[in-house]
Amino acid sequence: MSDPDLEIHQAIIDEHRRRPRHRGPLPAATHVATRENPACGDRCTLYLRLESDRIAAVGFTGAGCALSQASASLACVALTGRTAAEAASLAAVIETLVRGAPSTEPASPPAPGDLAALGLARAYPARHACALLAWETALAALAATDQT
Repeated sequence: MSDPDLEIHQAIIDEHRRRPRHRGPLPAATHVATRENPACGDRCTLYLRLESDRIAAVGFTGAGCALSQASASLACVALTGRTAAEAASLAAVIETLVRGAPSTEPASPPAPGDLAALGLARAYPARHACALLAWETALAALAATDQT
């Protein structure tokens, strides 16, 4: 990653940390899940409201490092308007972006827009869980059988 790209991606993470989008509970949520990273204490609760087959609204609460909170904000923006299948596909793209693709798998498509900033975590394996916490929480919420 070139220095200008690095600076842009760091600025995106910082912007979402300082001014998170969709922060707060979603009273009309139909799907809710909470996940915690026991290694560092980051915590994320994701609230989804599905209408038909689309995620109509998303909110999050939680606490943690700048990366986990920025990732939750980015996830909320990116997931709004997607189907559950599209959300799962996007989460897989983000996981590959953060962890890297196993050598036996083809590279996934690049992450769209600001989500590419989450690729900063790739160089820091201890931070992978921070970058992926919100995405794993979203998948858990979508898979939950005890929706609210």
